Amino acid sequence: MRLFKNVLKEVKLGWRSHFFLLTVGLAIAYFLLMTFLIPDDLSTNTNFVLLAENDELASMLHLDYSESQISFSIVESRDEMDRSMNGSFSSIGIVVKGSVSSPSVEVVFQGHEDAETKEFIKLFVSTFLIGPNIEFASERNIEYLQEIQSAPDEIPFNKSFLPIFLMFEAVMMGMIMVFAMVFSEKSQKTLHAYSVTPGKIWEYLGAKVILLALLGIIFAFILTPLVVGFEADYSKLMIIVAVGSFLSTSVSLTVASFYRNLSQSMAAMLALTVIFTLPMLSYFSEGFSPWYLRILPTYPILFALKGAVFPEFSSSEISGLILVAIEAAAAFLIAVTTYKLRLRKG
Repeated sequence: MRLFKNVLKEVKLGWRSHFFLLTVGLAIAYFLLMTFLIPDDLSTNTNFVLLAENDELASMLHLDYSESQISFSIVESRDEMDRSMNGSFSSIGIVVKGSVSSPSVEVVFQGHEDAETKEFIKLFVSTFLIGPNIEFASERNIEYLQEIQSAPDEIPFNKSFLPIFLMFEAVMMGMIMVFAMVFSEKSQKTLHAYSVTPGKIWEYLGAKVILLALLGIIFAFILTPLVVGFEADYSKLMIIVAVGSFLSTSVSLTVASFYRNLSQSMAAMLALTVIFTLPMLSYFSEGFSPWYLRILPTYPILFALKGAVFPEFSSSEISGLILVAIEAAAAFLIAVTTYKLRLRKG
């Protein structure tokens, strides 16, 4: 009962401190960021801009682009080629000159290509454009050892940031808010006043953990539908956010107990943030998952968030969060013990 009353008190204080308004504002801000500022595709595929000097050469360049994996565009003048290339950093121009019997090719580069890229482009032009009689294997002559599975499209680049933002705010939002609350209450000696009441320290700290988990869930349930609609697994998402928030808040409570004010704790707070965000290296670099990243509790949290919000692309194993939940419980017990010892000393 006292825990419930403490939670209500923290909710009222959080409301007066505009924590709920800040949570909603951040969710909308991140949605606008992903929608309007981060592109949905960062593909670096080369676009070839083709120009033929006469109609005979143009007919020779009649290619089937619909089945090609390479992007082509045909222009009618050198000025149009220049405009097209200026609008695409990865485009390369190809000018076919001469006659059908003895064509010559001029390749127009952007200027940033290295020697290997230039040689590859020259090889491509000489085989694909100048050698139209090259035969390719027929689909009937290809034997597949396994049945080909239709793979879903890739996650758009801007939406791929959703698990990152959820970890930042829904999971780690407790760090900054905990430090702010703890130091505000230290200046008012709130904990010393609470210690002379029948209330327990774990109830006092538990109310803060519950408040910040609630804020994290609200953030996740605002931002996620805006980005992916109702395709996410919201039941798993709520569990992941609650466990992650429980962990980060408990760790922050312990660290904050050793400092007197916010300025003294800035280095520790930044260090915690950097350490907890290191799994982003594995998230954006497939195949790079060294042991020192896998042992971080935010590693399984981040990939579980990805599986929850993009269930069609990856699986979300809640079982992997059992260890994180145990670590969160241990961190909370350490925080309770630390605050008891600090009260006895002070």
